[in-house]
Amino acid sequence: MNVALIRHDSPHWNTELTRIGLELRAPDNETLFPYHFLAVVLPKLGGALVAVTENRRRVGVGFLLPRPADRPGAAAYTLRYHRLGRGRFTLNSQATPEAVVAAVRMKLTGDAPGREIEQICFYDPLAEHMYTPTHEMVGAVDIGRPSAAEAQQIRYVQQEVWGNPPEFLYPSDIHSADFGLGTSLVARVDGNLAGFLFGCVKLGGPDLPADWQMRFNGHTRLESQTMGVLADFRGLRIGNLLKRTQAAHASRAGVGIVHWTVDPLQYPNAALNFGLLRAMAFNFYPDLYPFRNELNRVHASRFAITWLVGSRPVQDVPLHGSRSQVVQLDQRPEIGRVNQGWQQVDYTLENDVIAVEIPANWTLLQRDNLELATAWRDVTDGIFAHYVGSSEGRYVITDTGVEGERRYLIGRRVSDGLWDALGRAG
Repeated sequence: MNVALIRHDSPHWNTELTRIGLELRAPDNETLFPYHFLAVVLPKLGGALVAVTENRRRVGVGFLLPRPADRPGAAAYTLRYHRLGRGRFTLNSQATPEAVVAAVRMKLTGDAPGREIEQICFYDPLAEHMYTPTHEMVGAVDIGRPSAAEAQQIRYVQQEVWGNPPEFLYPSDIHSADFGLGTSLVARVDGNLAGFLFGCVKLGGPDLPADWQMRFNGHTRLESQTMGVLADFRGLRIGNLLKRTQAAHASRAGVGIVHWTVDPLQYPNAALNFGLLRAMAFNFYPDLYPFRNELNRVHASRFAITWLVGSRPVQDVPLHGSRSQVVQLDQRPEIGRVNQGWQQVDYTLENDVIAVEIPANWTLLQRDNLELATAWRDVTDGIFAHYVGSSEGRYVITDTGVEGERRYLIGRRVSDGLWDALGRAG
């Protein structure tokens, strides 16, 4: 038996992803992660591909994902393993679960000799799994871990929110207790599934100010992967409740940093992320994801959000009665306007605070005028690439703003004082 551990920096990465898709009958296999997750997110988590061969024949493939560890600084993994061929281990096969796990552990130890490997859990997506539904009433909304039936319903919510084809949906079994997601939550209203949120454990992440790395346990973080709320239940602030519950769970587990990616042109999401949750963005990735759907008709550029769940600015926001902070730009002439729409851009600003205009309704613009939406994306990609970052002279997106019918993202110039203010301990 031979076990190969393939990471994103391998020259064979894309070839292996294509081969695995063919071997596992993508896009018809509901137990297979979407391609965009495997290609983009799995490497960010610190995960890898696993290929198992016997007698020069591929007998199994796996996806190695970090999972919650019991000891600070240790690493734990789920090995999501797909058998190839007839689907059962033969009596004379050496590729038993125990042997595969032992071989993967040896590979990991060789790659990262300084990190303690707490455990590697072998996980067969076709086996029976345990679900542990929980319930916590927050006003009229019941939030908790999903049941097996609710895990299946999450796929329906994904389709309703994004209009995705089946190959873009996540497997329902990842919400089982034994899979080991960092977050798996659903929101229920009057017994009906209204929304969901799930996230994955992440080893490391984007560079942080040095003291944040220690203060907020930057070695192990959480990647908040996907959140969706059905249209019939919007207005109940379910997205805020799901995220705040996620923050509470992360803090109890010793995780101080949560990341996720957002479309920077979706103003309602920006109002939640910056104005209410008090998260920030100083990493920008143009054309990050290869997919297209109802909410992503042009290339999918993204901000990486950094949320310091243990910081004072985050903890000071009350769960009930809080309102999104919005900068009234007609009262703030000192804030530099980077652009007027998509046609006029100033790349020379050095103000302490800047405002970047974005479409007032990005979803509607994509639907009604694809050419204009593409122009907006191209121009704002250039703006974010020029201004947004964590180095001296760059800007951190921290707020949203309005001026009449226009909508803006607010950036603050990087300084030691800014980092101190954003990272105040709770």
